[in-house]
Amino acid sequence: MEGDVKMGKVADGYKQFVQLANKNAEAKGLMTGWDRIIQFIVTGDDNFYIETKGGAASFNLGVHKSPSVTLKGPADVFAKMLTRELDATRAYFAKQYTIEGSMSDAMKFGRIGTALAKG
Repeated sequence: MEGDVKMGKVADGYKQFVQLANKNAEAKGLMTGWDRIIQFIVTGDDNFYIETKGGAASFNLGVHKSPSVTLKGPADVFAKMLTRELDATRAYFAKQYTIEGSMSDAMKFGRIGTALAKG
């Protein structure tokens, strides 16, 4: 899917998130031994999933047939969580997005984001 395919803003942001995670020692430590599929169903943007396997993450456009956890919500909510303008836990409890599947996997994915925010 290379070339002239233009991704949405949220998908592009999480693609950069994956690239940063693969360079961050704490994030790589969190991903080691944690092989999961984190699916994003985004209203107003591209659907995508992040796969963690062997201590590394990969970004994929589309919908995975059997994700570990699925996050569903509007593009603006995911964009604000990505930039840390919106706290993911507060947004979840305010019902700004939903989580289907493993809550512990969703929380661990959030810890990867926290590791990246620290640098």
